[in-house]
Amino acid sequence: MTVSKSDVALLNFYRASELHGGLILGQMVRRTRDPELILNLTRHSAEEVMHAQLWTEAILAIGGRPAPVRETYQTRYAEEVGTPLTMLEILALTQVFERRVYRHFTAHLRQPGVHPVVAATLRRMLDEEKGHLHWVKAWLDKQSDTRPTEVREVMRRYAAADELIYATLSAEYGWRLAA
Repeated sequence: MTVSKSDVALLNFYRASELHGGLILGQMVRRTRDPELILNLTRHSAEEVMHAQLWTEAILAIGGRPAPVRETYQTRYAEEVGTPLTMLEILALTQVFERRVYRHFTAHLRQPGVHPVVAATLRRMLDEEKGHLHWVKAWLDKQSDTRPTEVREVMRRYAAADELIYATLSAEYGWRLAA
């Protein structure tokens, strides 16, 4: 089964975005003293970095080459809404992003002709993304108990930015995915 250069470029974008997300979450571990949050952030960070490794392995397995990617999904967010600084901003953006990733990977997996290695990688990540969505939503729900308006506004702002970013990326990468 042959894989196009654009397919490899997309996988490199996935790889770079997973790594970037993992590094951001890892940095957030240093900014909290809450033991449960430390555990969840550390686990999530490690899984995102592992996802970057899995994409690297998949790229090599299908005969592609890992390549540098300067612009990740996260850099697009920063350009659109500024760099998130607080734990609320980071985790709200993480939730919006993880929902997008879940929908996008699901749609990618449903496309005809997906290489079996890519399909297996997508399936594994979809399973792990469920855990990410669950713990971050639980944390955001807890924050909503004391600051509902702030949480709602941050989520709304990031969701709106995500819609614009995804539309732009879809045009740039030629995504024909119903995500």
